[in-house]
Amino acid sequence: MNLTSSTGPARTRIDTGDLAADSAPGTLSDRVLFAAAPALFLGGWLLMRPIDGQSEPGGWWTAAHAVWLAGFVLFAVMGLRFGRIVGARTTGQRIALTASAVIVVVSSLANIVQLVIDLVGGFTSANSAELKNAFSEVKDIPGAEALIYGVGAQIVFVGLIVFAVLAAVVRRATPGSAALVTAGTLVMAVGMGFGRNHWTVPLGMVCLLAGLALLGREVDRPAAPARRTDRGPSGA
Repeated sequence: MNLTSSTGPARTRIDTGDLAADSAPGTLSDRVLFAAAPALFLGGWLLMRPIDGQSEPGGWWTAAHAVWLAGFVLFAVMGLRFGRIVGARTTGQRIALTASAVIVVVSSLANIVQLVIDLVGGFTSANSAELKNAFSEVKDIPGAEALIYGVGAQIVFVGLIVFAVLAAVVRRATPGSAALVTAGTLVMAVGMGFGRNHWTVPLGMVCLLAGLALLGREVDRPAAPARRTDRGPSGA
């Protein structure tokens, strides 16, 4: 949207571009959304500690997966709001923004499907063996393991990194928040190599939480419009 005012020889044009919608308030504050989603992600991990992260139906299993489900619903909502938050100006930035939003939303949906399956399995299984058997039946469906339990469910964090870096590039956020999101993801990935119960996994989750919470506070502020002044022939 271009706003042009002329009161004499000097003319000032304010070009807000793709940031025009940034001041529109959402139903959920970005700073709350960006903090709540990773907090629930960490909370689910903590709720699995009494059963040592094992597939065991019961109260702890149900509570952890219900919390994770809520968290990934918020991650999906977050991805849907990326376009409103960041004003991408170049073609490359727009591609990166779209890619990050699609990755976060689609991967979050994969996690949501996975968690619904887990909850149903937990409610319908009497013991760990029955629960694992239920999962095996789902994974036997062609493509289900890769999409729902493998890369399809894991690339959500790649999308978050792309968005965080892009937000820093367009100066809607600081490099520090992007660094924390990236570091948290990398630490989690390394930690998973040692096992889901390794101490580096929650450390990565805490870094991710800190980075996204900081990012949410930064992008929740209205973006400053880009200003350009065109002076008249007289140079006044």
